Amino acid sequence: MTQLQQPEYHDPKPRRPMLFSGVFLGALLLVFLAAFGYASYLFFQTARTIVLNAPQMRSNPAPVTADAIVPGGDAGADASVQTQVDTTDSQSSLSALLAPIWNEQEPINILLLGIDQRPGEKGSYRTDTMILLNIDPKTGNVGMLSLPRDLWVTVPTVIPRETRINAAHFIGDSDPNYSGDGPTLAKETVSLFLGQPVHYYVRINFEGFRTLLEEIGCLEIDVPYTIDDPEFPDDNYGYDPFYIEAGHYCMDADTVLKYARTRHQDTDFGRMRRQQQVLVAAKDKVLSADELPHLISRMPALLNALSDSLKTDMPMSQQITLANLARKLNTDNMRRLVIDGSMVEATILPSGAYVLMPKMDVIQPAVEAFFNPEAVSPPSPTDDLRIELERENARIAVLNGTPKPDLALQIGEWLTAQGFFVVGYGEADRTDYAQTQLIDYGGKPFTVQQLVELFAIVDENIRPGAGANDQADIQLIIGADFDFPTQ
Repeated sequence: MTQLQQPEYHDPKPRRPMLFSGVFLGALLLVFLAAFGYASYLFFQTARTIVLNAPQMRSNPAPVTADAIVPGGDAGADASVQTQVDTTDSQSSLSALLAPIWNEQEPINILLLGIDQRPGEKGSYRTDTMILLNIDPKTGNVGMLSLPRDLWVTVPTVIPRETRINAAHFIGDSDPNYSGDGPTLAKETVSLFLGQPVHYYVRINFEGFRTLLEEIGCLEIDVPYTIDDPEFPDDNYGYDPFYIEAGHYCMDADTVLKYARTRHQDTDFGRMRRQQQVLVAAKDKVLSADELPHLISRMPALLNALSDSLKTDMPMSQQITLANLARKLNTDNMRRLVIDGSMVEATILPSGAYVLMPKMDVIQPAVEAFFNPEAVSPPSPTDDLRIELERENARIAVLNGTPKPDLALQIGEWLTAQGFFVVGYGEADRTDYAQTQLIDYGGKPFTVQQLVELFAIVDENIRPGAGANDQADIQLIIGADFDFPTQ
């Protein structure tokens, strides 16, 4: 039996190193607070002494440099992909959410931020990932909500503008007319988009997360399908290929970092789910009976090591309150929501920028259910097509058979937004395919028919695969006849 060959890639420009790809990094602080709070239930005096003697986490933003705001620079690339909003509605809607005060009885929302920062760099940075952590002191419910980087939102600056959500942090630090900083504007942007207050933020850099992982030890993680990323970037603009087969692993720090950062095979939506998976695995490890005594003894040194990597606007008094609350939390059944492909529409703007337009009619009910888990409401209508696609769960590999750069990636994310399960993308064996081809390895007739109709594939360009394939059920080779939708 033959197998689908892993596509080769011919990108002349190595991708920028992803030195911070996971807001779940910041969430691990709260994992430690949860463990710390549980331990304080047993050893409160010792725990309180450790927290009070620990160094304060810094809350000052990184300085903005002139180079950071030069148009066209890498850090400010998103600055050119935005439009101004000539309305005051955003500011009035936001006014009720600004500067929320947590009264310790109502639910608290904490924005976990990760910035795309390289070692030694100074300046303003885009966020690479955002996760909103929701904690309800009364019920003990805990939830995580992940936001994709390319989500098109309104950023409430003095003159509101529309841009990708990951640009809010950069704009907050670099816009001279904005009175706050990057994390503050990121909080306000998320508040406006979700219609919920964001009380605090936690931001941690790559080295800080590595320190946490090394301290925790290996994490128990189930990998649902094989991941092969030959272009996983290293720290020097080169490649550090990442390959892991489906199965159960106890992953070390390096493997966890790669597993949570790669998006080569299943796009940013898959990466967000893996980040939440890693966070839950870290929580389980930290709260295990064998791990708690070790972490308690190491906490002062660990917090000291993180003092330069971790920043938050949460006062120390609230940190202690949250730690003591942790023992009451229901962390075994954390709610998880990802703003995924079913809630957005992948779009190419006239400028050529790739963005995700939110489907608010789909997002709003999901967000309401996330923030009100106790409410009983009938399920929202689900699209029959999406139900059938999910039932069949056909694995699709997308290959670019044209000279257009990044076409397979764009179409892969576009298909994911339609509800298809894309497991990989890359370059085909040649770049002169005039028409789109489909190779069917069998067993997924509904998905095949949908792709045939979507890409207008003629019968002579549909052929069966040679034997079984353990990587994909359908291989889609994009030809020159396909026109990507534009706005």
